[in-house]
Amino acid sequence: MRSDSKLTNPDGYDKVISAEIPDKDRYPVLHALVVKHMLHGPCGALKKNCPCMIDGECRFRYPRQFCDATEQGKDSYPIYRRRHDGRRVKVRGAELDNRWVVPYNPGLLMLYNCHINVEACSSIKAVKYLFKYIYKGHDRASFSVDPAADTDGGVINEIKQYIDARFVGPPESIHRICAFPMYGVSPSVLQLQLHLENMQSVTFKEGANLEDVISRDSSSNTMLTQYFKMNKVDPYARNFLYKEFPEFYRWIKGKKIWQIRKLKGRGQIGRIVYANPAEGERYFLRILMNHVRGATSYENLKTVHGKLCASFREACEKRGLIETDKSLDDCLTESATFQMTRALRRLFATILVFCEATNIRSLWEKHLESMSEDYLRNHPNKAAVEQMVLRDIRDLVHSMGKDIGSYGLPDLDPVDDGCSSGYSREVQEEMSIIPDKKDINLFTSLNTEQRAGFDEILSHVVDKRSQVFFVDGPGGTGKTYLYKALLAKVRSLGQIAIATATSGIAASIMPGGRTAHSRFKIPIKLTDSSMCNFTKQSGTADLLRKASLIIWDEVAMTKRQTVETLDRCQHPDF
Repeated sequence: MRSDSKLTNPDGYDKVISAEIPDKDRYPVLHALVVKHMLHGPCGALKKNCPCMIDGECRFRYPRQFCDATEQGKDSYPIYRRRHDGRRVKVRGAELDNRWVVPYNPGLLMLYNCHINVEACSSIKAVKYLFKYIYKGHDRASFSVDPAADTDGGVINEIKQYIDARFVGPPESIHRICAFPMYGVSPSVLQLQLHLENMQSVTFKEGANLEDVISRDSSSNTMLTQYFKMNKVDPYARNFLYKEFPEFYRWIKGKKIWQIRKLKGRGQIGRIVYANPAEGERYFLRILMNHVRGATSYENLKTVHGKLCASFREACEKRGLIETDKSLDDCLTESATFQMTRALRRLFATILVFCEATNIRSLWEKHLESMSEDYLRNHPNKAAVEQMVLRDIRDLVHSMGKDIGSYGLPDLDPVDDGCSSGYSREVQEEMSIIPDKKDINLFTSLNTEQRAGFDEILSHVVDKRSQVFFVDGPGGTGKTYLYKALLAKVRSLGQIAIATATSGIAASIMPGGRTAHSRFKIPIKLTDSSMCNFTKQSGTADLLRKASLIIWDEVAMTKRQTVETLDRCQHPDF
């Protein structure tokens, strides 16, 4: 496993692996073993009915080509050295040369005297091939129960004839008989909860009384709150960080309490759940939990040198755990010396979304002049220029999936705002899509089945009748052609048609197409209770209300939870 022992080049492969017939005079024993165990075939033209033959070719690609030196191959395996040295041996009635040798290691072959194919894993594909066997699950066997064979040439029902069953081999059998562990993680890892005050997850059965659920002690007791309580009553517990706690205390899941461990050295490893910097206070709470020992409450975490801070971020700054806004201020100041104003505005928007600045208003006031130099040349009115810069930053922030209203910047003037028409930006973007004249007339060239689907779907759009249609057909039968015709027709009527697809390639084919995750703000990690990342008042929700047609191409390829997440967000109560 040392780095100097790894096979990284063709010279290293030749030291370990051979694919040639050895010299019979110099290595008589090895020569006999190679002839006995390591020659493939014969197959191909020498024996066309060999089991390895598929469609007239050997599935193992023998005979291979002669090669004077080992080369790095393109299909995960090297091209081993197979010199045309004239050595030939007679095997199973055919004369074979180096092209028929299965790669082997001379030492292993001499030691075990059996067929051992040795290959060099020269790419990630080969590594995946090897490790897939660990995760593929239990072995399975397909067998048939047929007491009386069918000799009449009748129809064979393969579904009834063959039974797919689990196969328990000797190694697994002895492990289970002797009660050996089949798998395990050592040491075990405990995932530690992380939540803001009174914002923990609470599970309850459907139909339960919510007041009773809230009043239960178990609803307020979590790993984190019980960690605080244990620190209050146990001086020994205050010596440990939250992530170190499982090493000395064990979590009793049923009672939701921490209990000191009686046996030392058998603890778990604690890992605090991930928090994204964009989550704000929860992220800074995680930083504090990783550095502050013996915390007894949320207020205790916010207290630094006897003074209560207003937020977890402020507490992190005073403890020196995160940088202040000075680095962001220096970044903007330095960029102003050589960047164009448009690039500065994009940089400012990026800082708003990804850098979690503490005093955004101060950064805005200090660098507004640098970000508005291009507008100031033609507009002496500073108030109007400020609105122009705000609109640019709003568009940039919106393209990153955020709302400028959450950053405490000056308000946009509704009179000059481009969205003052009463429509959200998402609705305006869809309404601004002008259908191509060629696409508008596509419906005239639809075949019979396409035209039947087109008329049925369009009638529901015109009559405002809700309905879900599933368009099915093999590849190349004109599904996308039908979608283009529908999109163009609905948009030509002045109505909104949303074009989405599961994959980006399929979305790019349709005019105005977007991926479903992008358009509907569907989370990447999905559960059975996931929700889309938009609110009732957002532009996405407004777009869904006003849409007359939604096309989701390749919907059968996506996960069930993806469709259910969108459906959950279109509930009347949402």
